[in-house]
Amino acid sequence: MKKNPKKAIIIGAGIGGLSIAPLLSKENFNVEIYESQKTVGGRANIISEEGFTFDTGPSLLNYPWVYEDYFSSLGKNFYDYVKLIKVDPAVNFLWRDKKNFQLSSDLNSLSDEISKFSTKDRLGIIDFFKSSQKKYELAFKHIVTKNASNVFSWLLNAGFRNILKLGLTNSMHGEIKKFFEEEKIIEAFSSYSMYLGDSPYKLPGFFSILPYGELQYGLWMPKGGMYGLVRGLEKLNLDTNVKINTSSKIKKIIIENKKAIGVSIDNEIKYADLIISNVDSETTYKDLLGLGVNENKMTPSVYTYYWGLNKTVDSLTHHTIFLPDDFKKTFNQLFSENIIPDDLPFYISIPSKTDKDLAPKGKSSIFVLIPCPTISKFNENHGLEKAKELKDLVFKRFRENNIDISNEDIIYEKIFTPKEWKNQYGLFDGSAFGPSHNFNQIGPFRNPNKSKKIKNLYFVGASTTPGTGVPMCVLSSKMTKDKIIEDIEI
Repeated sequence: MKKNPKKAIIIGAGIGGLSIAPLLSKENFNVEIYESQKTVGGRANIISEEGFTFDTGPSLLNYPWVYEDYFSSLGKNFYDYVKLIKVDPAVNFLWRDKKNFQLSSDLNSLSDEISKFSTKDRLGIIDFFKSSQKKYELAFKHIVTKNASNVFSWLLNAGFRNILKLGLTNSMHGEIKKFFEEEKIIEAFSSYSMYLGDSPYKLPGFFSILPYGELQYGLWMPKGGMYGLVRGLEKLNLDTNVKINTSSKIKKIIIENKKAIGVSIDNEIKYADLIISNVDSETTYKDLLGLGVNENKMTPSVYTYYWGLNKTVDSLTHHTIFLPDDFKKTFNQLFSENIIPDDLPFYISIPSKTDKDLAPKGKSSIFVLIPCPTISKFNENHGLEKAKELKDLVFKRFRENNIDISNEDIIYEKIFTPKEWKNQYGLFDGSAFGPSHNFNQIGPFRNPNKSKKIKNLYFVGASTTPGTGVPMCVLSSKMTKDKIIEDIEI
């Protein structure tokens, strides 16, 4: 006689929640998602107003193989659900002295860019690719995608002889510096640490694989913006009999004898055999369970600006990162002094350059992101007054770099401060990307995908393993699903 399927409730329809639901449905779970917002996607949401379309959070898709493998595991073809547009040249780094470094997944183009700074570094990029490829394959085959409950099993997954190859004993900046002499190239490749939540002088050298991964596999944008990926995942959920409830805010997780038995919504309890939270782990414990939270170091918060311009922009490519003069000082101010850096680092994305349907003809959709200290760490007040002050600094930098965008060009504007990110999407302390990725917050040291305090409670998404970033959230869904199946079979 066939057993009745177990009931699984997922809190939050972010990338992690949308990814784990079909996997559990395939394992014969009855799966239901509850999302507090009107739309799915979590921080990867959408704004569509006055003819302009903006992704609220992630602006580019990397590691397409992650999505290909994920959809394939469900017997589906990723490209039946999501159409990708190649973004190349990919990222342009720009300094105050007007020098720039344009990344491309075409090695000849990349080598030519590097030669602008140093002919010797043209050879360095070859060595960097060779070394990073080994780290990347080792990381994704044996470490990143494996559940490890302790340091020993984590190191065993990697193989003790491979530890030095991973660069875990070096800093990210130090690891990249082994291959290049030109400081601007080192800064560009090290700047990825901004979104990992610490200085590249402190993060493990292992993370030098991040720029490699984007160069090797390219950067892409789904048709319709990154929300095209969210729509594809939403359709996949519907195709796999997952029920999604939007505008359905969970008030608390119901615990009985230290065991999660359901959730409270609209003064009603929905019972389940297990609960999976796609809300930040810290927010889940604090707001949904009323328990204390881990004192993790968090990734920065952000101010995000969504601008509809009354013109096209010829002076910028799809994605530009504005870097400071004093690189080390900037990271120290942001992550150690917890102040907004004097020399503001930020990035700007113009998705309508790649997909013209995202803005009216002759106009542009612009997204600007400025990292800043989290709410509790910042001595000043995060809010619209500070947002205006930072906006003025952005336009000052535009003028210095001869970027043809002015405040008068903006015909539509929406701003999210750290408080909006916290209140709308449950981001703990306004942190945009979850816990930091310093050495004691990766692998077995990171928030686990299974609660140590409450039975039948699991986590998925950026706050748990393997970490932040859209592909990592997708990978976390398989890791959490594996843990659930393992527990059921014990």
